[in-house]
Amino acid sequence: MSSSKEHQRTLWQTFNVEATKDKQEKDDKHRGLVRNYRIPPWHNNIHPEHLWEVPQSIREAAYLLAGLPENGRIQEAFEKQFANFIYSSNKIEKAGLDRSETLEIVKKMISSSSTDKDDQEADMGSTLGEDTKSRREVIQHVHAFLYLKNRLLEGRHLSEEGLLECHWTLMTGIPSDEGFQGYQGRYRTCEIAVGRPLVLRTGEELTCSSSERVPDHMTEWLARYNSALNGSCDPIATAAELKIDFLKIHPFLDGNGRMSRLLFNSLVTHYYPHTIIIFGESKYERSKYQSSVRESIRREAPGIFSFLSLRRAARHSLQRLQDLDTDTQPPDLDRLQETLSLVA
Repeated sequence: MSSSKEHQRTLWQTFNVEATKDKQEKDDKHRGLVRNYRIPPWHNNIHPEHLWEVPQSIREAAYLLAGLPENGRIQEAFEKQFANFIYSSNKIEKAGLDRSETLEIVKKMISSSSTDKDDQEADMGSTLGEDTKSRREVIQHVHAFLYLKNRLLEGRHLSEEGLLECHWTLMTGIPSDEGFQGYQGRYRTCEIAVGRPLVLRTGEELTCSSSERVPDHMTEWLARYNSALNGSCDPIATAAELKIDFLKIHPFLDGNGRMSRLLFNSLVTHYYPHTIIIFGESKYERSKYQSSVRESIRREAPGIFSFLSLRRAARHSLQRLQDLDTDTQPPDLDRLQETLSLVA
């Protein structure tokens, strides 16, 4: 496969998604959304009624912040957030580079005048030295995320071809855990086992989709994803459920975790501008993320992961609001901060 050229948008513009502002269905009270989340027993200080207004408050905060006058400080903060996502997503898979090296690469890629993937990789090679596997895992992760976002901005639809192209962009030249090449950009044709055996509450051991069923399962999954792109009353919960189902299918030989996080955030940022939900920034957060995913699958309760996602989004939104300059603070700031702090 060959990678298509990306439109010349800044990183800020790519994640602004003003065109989809009215796509989220309105629900003034949001009480029906509570069922989308499952509060773990160890969060006994959070009650279901706390969740009634949080999804809408996250959306309000995102559009409030996106509507502020652009300046270098705001854009630099978003670049760091974007780089943090790349770093953390790689770190979950024991891939990529450390945080500072990742940020350096992302900054150089964003500032590059070229919009062609191959040209950027050549420029990165001359700037930073010969590409290593770890460096490729950073560079290609950036390209895959931007490719996916631009696809959705242009068509608000993800085709199977686009999905496979995104995986090829993410993983090309990177061998699988077993050392295989040639798996990039195509569904797996062999059976796989992922990590420790996962036993459902019924006592049955969960297995990924059989290789012969992967295409059919992904056709169904893509139909649901595209439906969510065209209207969702709770994008975070919808994206979380789709992510969990993607992992249960495990359509590729390698790169499924990273792809699931790209697809998750591409859907979330389709509704909430500049709101990238980051998992795995620290060893503790990686453990929470992995436990949440595992329990969501084992208990057949995607609401467990939805709840973690909502908390991460609320925490990030709250931090961004708290970082506002005193002369740009909006009148609704106190209300939004109070609502978000209930779960952050």
